[in-house]
Amino acid sequence: RLGIDPLSDYVLHVGSNLARKNKEAILHAVVLTRGSFEGKIIFAGPALSAELKDLAKQLGLTRRLVEVIKPTNEDLEALYGGARAFLFPSRWEGFGWPIIEAQACGCPVVCGDQSALPEVAGDGAILCPPDDHEGLAQAIQKVFDRDIRTGLIKRGFLNAARFSAESMVQGYLDAYGMIRGGN
Repeated sequence: RLGIDPLSDYVLHVGSNLARKNKEAILHAVVLTRGSFEGKIIFAGPALSAELKDLAKQLGLTRRLVEVIKPTNEDLEALYGGARAFLFPSRWEGFGWPIIEAQACGCPVVCGDQSALPEVAGDGAILCPPDDHEGLAQAIQKVFDRDIRTGLIKRGFLNAARFSAESMVQGYLDAYGMIRGGN
């Protein structure tokens, strides 16, 4: 339905075109993986900006770009489930829900090492400075290693469980209990 071959190799980003999301770093990093990763780059969310499309053209990546505009929850689950890696080199996030979504779907995560991202990702992601294109490229290549990939998926599932509805409810109950007990 999305026009993506289910057997194709791709990396995924989910998010807006805000500058802090750092989509350009993904394009620069993918260029540096030539020879080891020739798959698609899927951007799910709003249509790419003209500037990002121009950058992709300059880098010779236009044919590899796929845009999934306004994906449904079912679309996202399928995209996360089939991706080689979820790339989230954001410079700043208040939380970073897409990291948890990817981990819950068994998708290895490569994300920025700033703001809330390390705490949210736990040890279920490869962390990298968001503007280190070479480091991002190396992280993408690491995900091709079966042992690294398997470890990321396993640790990602464990990490995502911290954010289950049951865990969140228990956290609220514990907090309320502390407040009530302190009065």
